[in-house]
Amino acid sequence: MSETVFILAGSNLGDREKNLAAALSKLEFIEGLEIVAISGIYLSDAYGMDDEAPSFMNQAVMADYEFTPNELLNSLELIEKKLGRTGKGKKLPRTIDLDILLFGQQIIETERLSIPHRELLKRPWAMLPILQIEPGVIHPVTKTLVADFLTEKDRAAVLLYKDHVARQP
Repeated sequence: MSETVFILAGSNLGDREKNLAAALSKLEFIEGLEIVAISGIYLSDAYGMDDEAPSFMNQAVMADYEFTPNELLNSLELIEKKLGRTGKGKKLPRTIDLDILLFGQQIIETERLSIPHRELLKRPWAMLPILQIEPGVIHPVTKTLVADFLTEKDRAAVLLYKDHVARQP
């Protein structure tokens, strides 16, 4: 039985758009993962990094996944490593960052994995792309619409860079 997952891809180092495309092409080869939809690309400041850090490009992926959250995390971390990610867990510029935002309605809190992503409702650059794909997504902890946590200020802080939602037929 598969679960609907939302993954956020982000990049603020090098050719950011190319990095996102490379990550998305590698996601297609994860066993048990079937991509359902991909959001447009959003541009935001590098929150939590120093003022000189380049801005981020972010893109969300909605997919059906047949295996466990830890298996998905392992696959995502392998892609990050292949695409030059270093300093995992540190607030440093990165070629690619792949985060599991939601995994069905599961709630998981371990040292290595937090689902839903513990910062999701504080990150408009993560909420806006998933809402572009699925406006009615419900947060498993609050049991309310993710959209209810977005303010006008949040919406203004994140720019839509490339408006293109791709859905599988």
